[in-house]
Amino acid sequence: MSELVSIPEIAFKLYAIMDPLSILPYLIALYEEFNRNSQNKISWRFLVNKLSIAVTVLLLFFSILGGPLLAFLGISVSALEIGGGIILVYLGVDTLGGFQQLKFLSSRIEEAIITPIATPLIVGPGTMTGLITLSVSNNLIILILGSLLAALLVYLSLLLGPIIIRILGNTGTVAVGRFMAIIIAAFGVQLIIDGISQIKLI
Repeated sequence: MSELVSIPEIAFKLYAIMDPLSILPYLIALYEEFNRNSQNKISWRFLVNKLSIAVTVLLLFFSILGGPLLAFLGISVSALEIGGGIILVYLGVDTLGGFQQLKFLSSRIEEAIITPIATPLIVGPGTMTGLITLSVSNNLIILILGSLLAALLVYLSLLLGPIIIRILGNTGTVAVGRFMAIIIAAFGVQLIIDGISQIKLI
């Protein structure tokens, strides 16, 4: 079973899995394209606020219902850790390869904020698996606070996105995202190890 972790540890793990820096170039390109093609201009802060609300709601949903959902489905903790670990390792390798180019097909940016940006690009299968796994062995209040701190870090990263892009450039920003991908993969491997250690051979 996963060990008890602190609020900052939960926040860092979730932040690394969500990896908001890796989508900054895409998000800024989407924002600029929308403002070029729409009569109703929006501010960067408005976009980030809407996106952060969606991310926060998703994190809280899986923080609160993760444990009960696991019990309802009858899935053991070790099975979830092994399965979730495999997903996280795959997600880390996939992130290292970069996101495929996404097209902004909707005329309503509110739709794009929810899908594909909030989920699955930020809160995807890896984040959901991580939250459910953490919910098994950690106090609900601690998990919620860790999730809220992770959401705050995502908000600040996105809000400062244009500045980060100017300082690091697209290449530098993506490079930071690649480093986060390594953290994701390492977290996944640790989950697999934890899950296997819980299997009792008869």
